[in-house]
Amino acid sequence: MDMQSTKVSSPISSGIELAKRTRVRYMILFVLFVITTINYADRSIISIAGTPMSKELGLNAVAMGYVFSAFSWAYVIGQLPGGWFLDRYGSKRIYTLSIFFWSLFTLLQGFVGFLVAGTAIITLFALRFMVGLAEAPSFPANSRIVSAWFPAKERGMASAIFNSAQYLATVIFAPIMGWLTSSFGWKYVFIVMGVAGLALCAIWVKTIYGPKEHPRVNQAELEYIEQGAPWFIWTNPGEETRRAPNPSGAI
Repeated sequence: MDMQSTKVSSPISSGIELAKRTRVRYMILFVLFVITTINYADRSIISIAGTPMSKELGLNAVAMGYVFSAFSWAYVIGQLPGGWFLDRYGSKRIYTLSIFFWSLFTLLQGFVGFLVAGTAIITLFALRFMVGLAEAPSFPANSRIVSAWFPAKERGMASAIFNSAQYLATVIFAPIMGWLTSSFGWKYVFIVMGVAGLALCAIWVKTIYGPKEHPRVNQAELEYIEQGAPWFIWTNPGEETRRAPNPSGAI
């Protein structure tokens, strides 16, 4: 009787193979976490700087109500177009534009104080609206990038980590923004956060790639990511063919 040999990987060889696997996906997740923290800090600046801003510009409660609502209106309006642009042009390109423009519009809010009251409220409303529009693709892009970089068994934890950034933003940046407002004035909160966002945009461009495009990822990590793909192409009853979630490796 013919005996067929079976190759069994020992714990030692498995350990060596595991040690060779890169961990680039965790660096990608860290960058997403930092960007999301800045995202939430920028959208919440108005809650810190709003009171001194309204006093200096002579804006009443109704005017400030319009200013506060501008972001939310734009954020809702931008969700579907933002998702379409992500699918059409890719997460890196659209997210880069998103970070750049929400940071730029945040920075420009610091110069509203040089305008007269009537012009100031219109400009402030428009800038807050544009911040909301620019930030709209951010969370769909986060989910898209996590799906590309993490196997199915790790996506829940990865999503929980970048989602927690919204709460860390309050913990870290609320005291900093309060200090900037009381020490230097409300204008500097927008300027500092806008400049920080533009700097992070440059870091984003240099660090974010698709799995198969990243210069530091190795084949072992790529295979690990693709093994966790939850999608199947069903052909005949009882027959299935697994495919990678993103065969091109692009994001």
